[in-house]
Amino acid sequence: MAKYLYQILLISTLCLFVQNTSAQESTTGFENGNNQYVMRESNLSDMSKEKKIKPVTFGVEAGASIDMSGNDFSSFDLDLFAGYRSHTIKCFGLGIGLHSSFSNNRYYLPIYALFRCNLLSDKSLLFVDFRAGYSTNQMYKGENQGGFFGSAGLGMNLSVSKKFGSHILIGYNFYQISPFTDEKGTFQDMNGCHLVSIRLGISF
Repeated sequence: MAKYLYQILLISTLCLFVQNTSAQESTTGFENGNNQYVMRESNLSDMSKEKKIKPVTFGVEAGASIDMSGNDFSSFDLDLFAGYRSHTIKCFGLGIGLHSSFSNNRYYLPIYALFRCNLLSDKSLLFVDFRAGYSTNQMYKGENQGGFFGSAGLGMNLSVSKKFGSHILIGYNFYQISPFTDEKGTFQDMNGCHLVSIRLGISF
């Protein structure tokens, strides 16, 4: 599992480096009335209240969730989301995820309502993220069940401009899972799965 986590973090870091490099908006030359050579970058100041922002946002996140209960439910996570946004609310809408287990054929398909907002009203570095919905879970081939899905997390804006932004998110996830018998014939007496997740994301 450590090998997969290393590959995920390496690929995500490279993607963020390319994204942040392309996000820079430079100007060459001298400002009027100022003899100082300047270069500007897209940053949190682009989201000030004087700037108009699109009322609709959509994005994608990729990362991993680590099972804290020792039941081998750790997964690679891919999520898509879309919804309304304002200067304070980063997203109020819907999301869907495909979370695939590292070491077996289990996967989880959560569909949820998403609420994400900045901790401060302007130029906020940190934000909170809440999700609640329903997840369809394949425990193994031919064994499906579903139940409540919930998540709460704290995120940090890495780069924000008028066109797009990137972030990192650390959170707690819960899946409602009923007792079941796995593919090896072992009875799994459990009523839920608790995980800690880390995700990198881009929104537009």
